Amino acid sequence: MRKIIGALSLILGVLCLVFSVRLTLYNQEEDNAATIAVETLLPSVQESIDNSKSLETPEITALEVDGNAYIGILTIPKLNLELPVFSEWSDTKLKKAPCHYYGSCSTDNLVIAGHNYKAHFAKLSKLQEGDAVFFTDVQGKVHSYEVVLLETLPPTATKEMIESGFALSLYTCTYSGENRVTVRCKETV
Repeated sequence: MRKIIGALSLILGVLCLVFSVRLTLYNQEEDNAATIAVETLLPSVQESIDNSKSLETPEITALEVDGNAYIGILTIPKLNLELPVFSEWSDTKLKKAPCHYYGSCSTDNLVIAGHNYKAHFAKLSKLQEGDAVFFTDVQGKVHSYEVVLLETLPPTATKEMIESGFALSLYTCTYSGENRVTVRCKETV
């Protein structure tokens, strides 16, 4: 009986190890795909900001590039990030680049969601009060922000996310996926 339990424990341990390795490889594949997507999308969006027609909605203006609509480019110098931002949120788009979640620059309540990929928002929690964040809208206007608060919110805190009173909020999942790392910013002159 002890031999059977020992063998089953060994098999279970090997299966757990194989699962862990496969999960790690899957996450790396997703991260690499996100990096490639950003590297592919960003130049097209940058070039098109000055050269294409923008699509205005009551709240936000978008620019269509290669069949996708973008609201601008998010730049976070401290994290060495420059990312195009899709005009609407979806799981598919979120795997490629951060997405507009709510609000706009003109209403001082822009919320941008991004995956916890290295090429996206993985290092968001490294930001500190006073760090600079820039958002270039599709008209080419650069909006300057300063980080004023980092907080962790549960995934159910939708109202707190969108009714924060901050000009810009950026968020991503924590590493465990249980909560949301949220960076709050005020606009600077």
